[in-house]
Amino acid sequence: MHLIALENEPSSTLGGQELNLLGICEGLANCGHQVSLVYTKEGDLLETYGKFCQDLIPVKRYQANRKNPLDMVKFAVEFFNDISPIKKTSDSIIFSNESRSIFWGYALSNIHKVPLVCYLQLPGTPFKFKWRPGLSGVNQFMTVSQANKDTWVNLCGIDANKIDIVYNCIDPEKFSPYSVDEYQQLSLRRDFNILGNRRVFSFLGRLNPNKGIEVLIKAFALLANHQPDICLLIAGNVILEPTEDSPAARIHYLKFLKDMVDDLGIKELVQFIGHVPNTPDLYRVSDVTIVPSIWPDPCPRVVLESLSTGTPVVGSRVGGIPEMMTGELTRYLVEPGSPEQLAEVLNQVTNWRDDDPELGRRCRDHVLDNFSPKVMIDQMEMVLLRTINQYHQH
Repeated sequence: MHLIALENEPSSTLGGQELNLLGICEGLANCGHQVSLVYTKEGDLLETYGKFCQDLIPVKRYQANRKNPLDMVKFAVEFFNDISPIKKTSDSIIFSNESRSIFWGYALSNIHKVPLVCYLQLPGTPFKFKWRPGLSGVNQFMTVSQANKDTWVNLCGIDANKIDIVYNCIDPEKFSPYSVDEYQQLSLRRDFNILGNRRVFSFLGRLNPNKGIEVLIKAFALLANHQPDICLLIAGNVILEPTEDSPAARIHYLKFLKDMVDDLGIKELVQFIGHVPNTPDLYRVSDVTIVPSIWPDPCPRVVLESLSTGTPVVGSRVGGIPEMMTGELTRYLVEPGSPEQLAEVLNQVTNWRDDDPELGRRCRDHVLDNFSPKVMIDQMEMVLLRTINQYHQH
């Protein structure tokens, strides 16, 4: 199989979508398949792709302004110039990592006569499916949770039979528990400016209202009234919704969050630490990771990453999170948007290292049993090969 993967910016700083595609492409390459990456912007993951990809192909863009005829003409010229380096084989398949690149992928699919798969990692939004250029020409969809599939079926009208569910995975060797002595653990805590024996709560992800960051801050302020020896590490950069995002808006939102922390009297307990390159160490130094999303988060990698390191997660009962936190982990699910309930559950789990020291091992076992890379790549491979076979049979 020859996978032609369409990505916007292969960057580790943007979120789980980009990391998921990297894992898929690398996993399939390790299985002996050929991979070509098509991208519009350079990112820090490009070097990693270069280690296993057959081709790295930059293109101008995936979309045009459909209301501007001149831009449409320019886009068409750019498209035909950009696709010339893309090699086609008898078993090629196009893999669009998001719906925004789907029209470009659809055009390439028609020209090269190869199947097109669209990876739906974000929730669907209401629109007339038949009016969305390119989507109606997709041969098969994949998505990351049943909850996310339901949004695309119910809101967008996609045939449920055309959507396969393949859950995310993470590398359990990279996201492993502590393998260091007590001195190294203390050194790691100093690296994160953690004072004394404080219990550490952490948030890792985009700083965005949808991620529930404001709910988290309010909940932590409530918790601080009962648990004085605690601190909160907030890791990630501000990335707002496309219609709201700008450098000025990002600065304004970060100031808003810091002012909220100050107004609630917890400034000394909260650190905004920005992008963290070595995320496993953040999980390892934490006692609890918090995923307080208030939007239908499809399948956040942070849940699996933290659990794999042996650090429990308290997450919102929304989107695909309940599908990831099953069994005994359901007791750590909270209603989205409720600082009071979030604070209550955090208070219950704070001292798990003393009350239930085996919990960390059970968290890791949960990931190893249900979200292994082998299972994900095997399922991906099965869907892609089936789609290629069905395409050529017709």
